Amino acid sequence: MRLVLFDMDHTLVPCDSGTLWAEFLSEQNLLSREKAQQRAAFLQDYQNGTLDVEAAYRFELELLKSLPLSERNDLLQGFFTHKIRPLITESAQRYVERHKQDGDYVVIITATVEDIARPVADFFGVDALIAGRGKRDGFGEYTGEVELEPCMGRGKLVHLEEWLTKNNYNPLHYVFYSDSHNDLPLLEQVDDPIAVDPDEKLRQIALENNWQIISFLD
Repeated sequence: MRLVLFDMDHTLVPCDSGTLWAEFLSEQNLLSREKAQQRAAFLQDYQNGTLDVEAAYRFELELLKSLPLSERNDLLQGFFTHKIRPLITESAQRYVERHKQDGDYVVIITATVEDIARPVADFFGVDALIAGRGKRDGFGEYTGEVELEPCMGRGKLVHLEEWLTKNNYNPLHYVFYSDSHNDLPLLEQVDDPIAVDPDEKLRQIALENNWQIISFLD
């Protein structure tokens, strides 16, 4: 089996989904100005390389927890329909579809919290989603704590290994599409690392290592 991994934000989806999610909640009057400012501060810390990843995840999980269970799925689907779907390019869809037609096992692996990423995975029709997870109580509600560890940086390797072990998979070949140098721990481990509209640091590393560089932007 050839395992093909796609990062989500700024790769399959040309945006930061967490930022758009906060924007969507603000438009629905479900996010206070204070929370919106806190979310913006986390984004700035990420861009500066100073992000407290655990704190950022707990913030995202608390946002989800604050939404009534009876309305949450509809809100998440509405968010995808109105904010994410219009941004997805034909190029991104073609690449995923080509791998599916070739018989590859296609997986989205993302730092984004699972509930937010699920509609994207469903849209692309991938075989599996590996994403950030929150611990849940006996009623299926978030506790606010992170499960396993954040699915970011080296954390993606941890989540991938857990998923492979759980599903008893042993792929013969790995491909990984990503835009970010933060994904270098995984990019450096796969057979075919592919830089998609890469950030400046990843572009330089890709050029130095003769990695393929492509664009999903039409």
